[in-house]
Amino acid sequence: MNKTMEKEYKWRANDWLLGQALLWASSRIGSQSRTIHMQSRYYDTLDGLLHSRQAALRLRRENDRSVCCLKLRNQNTPAGMRAHEEYQCEAVSVQEGLSRLPAHGAPRELCAQASAAPLELICEVDFRRCAILLQEGDTVCELALDEGTLRHGGRTAPLCEIELEYVAGSEQTFHVLAAELVEHLSLVPEPESKLARAIAL
Repeated sequence: MNKTMEKEYKWRANDWLLGQALLWASSRIGSQSRTIHMQSRYYDTLDGLLHSRQAALRLRRENDRSVCCLKLRNQNTPAGMRAHEEYQCEAVSVQEGLSRLPAHGAPRELCAQASAAPLELICEVDFRRCAILLQEGDTVCELALDEGTLRHGGRTAPLCEIELEYVAGSEQTFHVLAAELVEHLSLVPEPESKLARAIAL
């Protein structure tokens, strides 16, 4: 995988909104869903190298897969949409992930610096995701309904949110679908990432 710009909308939710979003998605032609149990662990160096570079390093168990991901905050966008560079590869440890990520497009120097320094576990996020693939014409996006727990420093908080991520096709159609979902459910944007909310506990 080469450099990927992840584009997504993120909204606050509760059990009722998750159910209504599932009904909205299920009523659309061509929707396909799957359930994924995700256990995410976020890491940084002891001196906060990744945080200072607006980067997030994550090792996540996705059902039977273990995936290492490096995200680089690239830009803020209006109306609740977020965009950032994302690189990922299969790996059973964060060190293995850092060694393999440059081959998938991640910044080699940053990976080498992080790999050479002591790493510490920052926080954990454990949640269940109902992932629904939506297709509208030639546009494909994924609706993610997430519910679980944020953990940091012995403290916990519930997680409940809705995401809509662009996959392929017309970005304009992607934005139209997001606007339709917001209007249908009166959704409120979630400005903070899972990582930021866990660290704030």
